[in-house]
Amino acid sequence: MSYTGLPLLFAVPGRTLFWWVACSTPGFVALAVAAYLAGEAWSGFPYFTSMSALMLGHGGLALLVSRGNLLWTFRYALVFLLVFGTAAVWAIFDGAVKVAPFGVEFQTAENTRVLVHAGFLSLCGSLLGWVWALQRVPHPHSTPVLISPATRSLLWADGGVLAAGFSAFYLYKSGGFLLGGFTYNSRLRDLGFVFGVFNIFHFIGIAMLLLAALRPERIKPGVVLFCVATLVVGVLTGSRADFLPQLFLLLMLLFNRPVNNALERRQFLRLTTWALAFTAFLYAGYVAASLVALWRSGEGMLRAAEILFGSGDSRLFISSVYGHPMLYFETGNMMLGGLYAAIVNVREGLTGMLWGQSYFDYLRISPPAFLGLPRPLGLEWSTFIDGARMAQGGIFEVAEAYWNFGFAGCFAVSFLLSGFFGWLLRRGMFGNNYFFLTWYIVFGLHSFRSIWYQNFSYFRLFTIMLLIYLAGRLFAHWYTTDRRIIPLPSPIHGSMSL
Repeated sequence: MSYTGLPLLFAVPGRTLFWWVACSTPGFVALAVAAYLAGEAWSGFPYFTSMSALMLGHGGLALLVSRGNLLWTFRYALVFLLVFGTAAVWAIFDGAVKVAPFGVEFQTAENTRVLVHAGFLSLCGSLLGWVWALQRVPHPHSTPVLISPATRSLLWADGGVLAAGFSAFYLYKSGGFLLGGFTYNSRLRDLGFVFGVFNIFHFIGIAMLLLAALRPERIKPGVVLFCVATLVVGVLTGSRADFLPQLFLLLMLLFNRPVNNALERRQFLRLTTWALAFTAFLYAGYVAASLVALWRSGEGMLRAAEILFGSGDSRLFISSVYGHPMLYFETGNMMLGGLYAAIVNVREGLTGMLWGQSYFDYLRISPPAFLGLPRPLGLEWSTFIDGARMAQGGIFEVAEAYWNFGFAGCFAVSFLLSGFFGWLLRRGMFGNNYFFLTWYIVFGLHSFRSIWYQNFSYFRLFTIMLLIYLAGRLFAHWYTTDRRIIPLPSPIHGSMSL
């Protein structure tokens, strides 16, 4: 297997891998259903251990199929991390350690089995949708993105203005950096109008810069670092969801060339070293997210470090804050709480299934707020159990899908979203269309907010990109037009690794 030309941004699965996934998915689903039914019928059945092993197998297949695609792997991992963590902690501690901060009495083995089963079906749908969308691509490792010098100049200019401009705009709106004892919400400036999509236009600028930086054998590291610098500004204002995960994703592009070289030469010792480096890198991201969380709540950075590293309470299992031992996922704990709320509301008939109501509400809240039209609250505002709101600030993709359509919805929603994601890549990469390539990158960078907070963010992105497409057809035809690509015969051409 040749790994040369497997860029972290644009790698696609081959046709053979599509059939592996297509043929194995019914088997994975059948095993999960059998384990779920066995767990329901026999209290002694090791359901959570079985599902932990099944998810590890599916995760391994997903890593193989992704072929290094950073953005889709990130999307998959955001669901996998929470669901596998839940299954593993229940397998090890048999319910003594929880995963959500509130509603301990509702975190039963029965409800947790539903949670794990729903999450696993979402993972299966996500992987199948991804490979289904990309199964017909020609020569998946050999098609370059062709950019003329004139177009490259336009991408440099437009991308630089958008990335740097919206970074500065967000800094102004946020009232500056978190200094002088200000908390995250205490110094926000009123702009005189409602504007909540700074991050989307910022990411559009970053995507344009990455496209402009593409060369036959690399992506310019300096451009990656410039994009990272614009994200650092947002992190220093205290915002994590819209800037910190994306910052680490871009930094991982710097590992592209050495990892591909090690794969190509089958240097397994070096691959192990890079795997350990990735693990340390992810842990650094976890620590950074925790520090920013404490910092933006009003703690000084030194005090935040003391709390994080010097307290007697473990940051992996915390108990002093919520009154019970809990596997610590930061925002992920709140998202799991929202999934528990969805399960309880459906299983106990408090609301029943919504049958698409929350998705239909996307249409009602899509018009700009300044028009004054009625705007229903998001589903996260309905995650109440006995008066406690389980989701703080958003709702998990799996929770909204389950609340609307049950287990089938978990599979179908993730299938459709990942399928659309793959379609954007196929349309952009093999039509050499800069608009769809930009949309694909922004979709991937937006995954954290959309998956952990609200799928409506994907819909909002859709409406904005549609408006940009219409404007491009009128004023910037070069940006939205498909250009013919002739596939190259050798898989070593067109590599875009660093």
